[in-house]
Parts: sequence; structure tokens; C-alpha cells
Amino acid sequence: MAAPILRLLMLTRIPGLVFRLMLDRRVPLRLKLIIPAAVLYLIMPIDLLPDIFPLLGHTDDLIVIILAVASFLLMTPRNVVVEYLTGRPADLSADAGARDSRGNVIEGEYRHIEDEDEDKRKS
Repeated sequence: MAAPILRLLMLTRIPGLVFRLMLDRRVPLRLKLIIPAAVLYLIMPIDLLPDIFPLLGHTDDLIVIILAVASFLLMTPRNVVVEYLTGRPADLSADAGARDSRGNVIEGEYRHIEDEDEDKRKS
């Protein structure tokens, strides 16, 4: 059961993305250890559900793969993942400014003009 799902996973962009993220210096080492830990679990002869059960035996292996890849991608800094998915640096900062439909930053200034009533009260 796990083999067709793993083949389907290989057809997606996820394995290449995970590989590139594993080589990126901006991804913390503790996150990079998630994938080898999952592979180590798959290699170990001890399983939560033994492989002698017809369908349930490989289910735990599949769940470990999915959880490891998903947690790795979710905990990796978002701007790094977006950069690899889109092919350009991501600007996810809060003060990036408003953008028009072409993606250009629109800069501007503002000033606050008080009402005449408030000016009269102050004087």
C-alpha cells in the first residue's frame, strides 16, 4: 500500500523541495534532523505496527513519512520555502508596504490635519 503512495509522492515537487531545503543554510539543523529520523525509523526492524499485518503493517511507515515531511515543511522558515517554490526571493515582512497589481511597492506620505474646533480649544 505504501509503494503506490510513495510513487505518487515522487511525481510531485515535494522530494526536490525537501532536498533543496536540506542543503540550504537558512534552515536550522534541528529541522534538518527530522527527515533522517524518519528514514531511520523506516530502516529500524522495530515498528509500532509489525509488517506481518496485511494492510496495517505499512500504514505506520506511511504516516511517519507524511508527518515528517509535513512538519519539516511547516516549520521551515516561510520565506525560504516560498523562494524555492516561486524561484524568487519572498518579501514577507510586515512593513513591505502596499503593492499594486504589478507587484510594485507604492510609497507615500500622510499627515494628520486636526479639525478647526480642536485648534480653537487648544488656544
